Amino acid sequence: GSASSASIRKFSCVTLSTKKLDVRNLVNYERQQVPTDAIMFITAKGIRICVSPDQNWVQTAMKKIDGRRVAK
Repeated sequence: GSASSASIRKFSCVTLSTKKLDVRNLVNYERQQVPTDAIMFITAKGIRICVSPDQNWVQTAMKKIDGRRVAK
């Protein structure tokens, strides 16, 4: 099969938010490489917000979410 037959996500990051999000409102995240390298944060309300993985706070937020996953 070709690469295009890979599972196509219903939501993909096209534009990236530059504002810092409140980690307390974030419940999950997904890494994404296509069409652009991004982290998609998912809020408690189910809102998906795409951000650049290069920002320092993004790394911190991902670690906090990982920590919460382990704690449960």
